[in-house]
Amino acid sequence: MTALDGIAVLDLTRLLPGAVATQWLADFGANVIKIEQPGTGDYARRSFSGQGANPIFALTNRGKKSVDLDLKDARGKEAFLKLALKADVLIEGFRPGVMNRLGLGYEVLRAENRRLIYVALTGYGAEGKYASLAGHDINYLALSGVLDLMGPKDGPPALAGIQIADLAGGSMQAVIGVLLALQARQRTGRGQRVDVSMFAGSAALMPVPLASFQATGQPPGRGDDMLSGRYACYQVYRAAGGSYVAVGALEPKFWENLCRELGCEDLIADQYAPEPRQSEVKAALAQKLLGATAEEWFVRLGAKDCCVTPVRNLRDALHDFPAAPIPTLSETPGCAAGRAPRLGEHTDEFL
Repeated sequence: MTALDGIAVLDLTRLLPGAVATQWLADFGANVIKIEQPGTGDYARRSFSGQGANPIFALTNRGKKSVDLDLKDARGKEAFLKLALKADVLIEGFRPGVMNRLGLGYEVLRAENRRLIYVALTGYGAEGKYASLAGHDINYLALSGVLDLMGPKDGPPALAGIQIADLAGGSMQAVIGVLLALQARQRTGRGQRVDVSMFAGSAALMPVPLASFQATGQPPGRGDDMLSGRYACYQVYRAAGGSYVAVGALEPKFWENLCRELGCEDLIADQYAPEPRQSEVKAALAQKLLGATAEEWFVRLGAKDCCVTPVRNLRDALHDFPAAPIPTLSETPGCAAGRAPRLGEHTDEFL
């Protein structure tokens, strides 16, 4: 038994945020049915940089089923409504108003299925001055203030290389919304609308910078905040052989352990010293850490409660990756298995 056995999900999303959200639901037993446009399907099936298949699609659509339907066609719309009658969850990623113009908006579907949980995953929210804007991860991070916090002091904002707003601000929030609505439905017997905005989800990732701003009245400076490089105890340092070490010794006990292990007891009292002393502490630590490679420091310090780890590339990091990067449940575990469906592969099965 898995946690979401028997839960039917209609997935009308395209590209990454919706696919990852419904992938997590599928990994825990939900029956996820991708509704795709005939002929083209999810844009993510094809690589943006060429004509070949997109490996991201295969990774984020495992175990799902594909039904191709033209929702602008009367027969396609009729077939979709029949599927919606039996669905527990619907998740769509269109701009606000698209589903209403198709005649398949929340109010229409709720009238047919009072238990349906309708998730609208949008860039900037269902309404408001930005609601109709196009966007991607970089735009949500930029407008919410997250991007301004990323990068070196006195340098430009830096790209993270991963989708923060899409996944942490969108996919995860969508899954949380689905699970909360399923729990509420157990008590009320009714579904509800769940609105998830990747812009708002990005803002939710900033409790520490927000608290700092509220306390001081000054927005945190890039590369000059507790989590972005102001202090030696939370910093990335160059090690031998061109490798890098991440130090996350924020708590005084961890900082003390690190300084003792490195023979720098004189730095213990200056963990949060202001400038110019803080730069001196950084320089002293940087000089010490050049004495070995990042992996050698990890062997020496990793188990010493110093919060020191090597900065690994993806190839090396994969050796320690969990078999399935999903929550581990003792009684109703999930399973990352199966393959992505071919476009329309399951149309006959459902229709």
